[in-house]
Amino acid sequence: MMEEENYDGYGHVKQLNADTTKEELVQLYSAWSKTYDKDVHDLAYLGPAVAADQLSKKLKEFGYKSDVSILDLGCGTGLVGEELHNHGFQNIHGLDLSQELLNVAQEKGIYRSLQQGLMGSDGCKDLGVPANQYDAVICVGVFTSGHVKGKGLDDVVHVVKPGGLASFGVNETVADDPEYGYHKKMNQLSAEGRWKLISKIHEPQYFKEGSAWFYIYQIV
Repeated sequence: MMEEENYDGYGHVKQLNADTTKEELVQLYSAWSKTYDKDVHDLAYLGPAVAADQLSKKLKEFGYKSDVSILDLGCGTGLVGEELHNHGFQNIHGLDLSQELLNVAQEKGIYRSLQQGLMGSDGCKDLGVPANQYDAVICVGVFTSGHVKGKGLDDVVHVVKPGGLASFGVNETVADDPEYGYHKKMNQLSAEGRWKLISKIHEPQYFKEGSAWFYIYQIV
């Protein structure tokens, strides 16, 4: 699908569901890539700012400096990277399913590296990132309708060094949906001793039409 200047990306996003395929997501974001930033700005999308602010505070509390290595999972056009950069972080890396979104992120000049990868695969094999590579991970706009289900939280744990931090948001519309299994996976990872909860906040104005929960876990 070619990029379109007047593509109704948000209209298409609202039609996504638990059966949406990887191919359908790629097509959607390929078409939406050029106008994505403007469109989500118009939707008062606060997710990147909220998550980056929360992670920044916790990283400082845990003694990390501005050179801390951070992986932005599902980085898209780089909105989260921009927020982290505004907080003074310089060692930011990004991963996304869509090459077109990565191309937009690349133009912003804030990432040390960018790569394609798929979240939610068995053993994290399609992510393309070795285990225990980063001090922290951030993941925004990914755990939502039609995107990555609870299995993707394995990737969040996979990429972070023991003792590091994981920050992510879960859209409230699917937070309790058993088809996505977010709570089940979070509880499983806690029970297995893979991570422990550091903070949980509710953001009622995640964007114009919705709310979300934001979590920070420490990897064990």
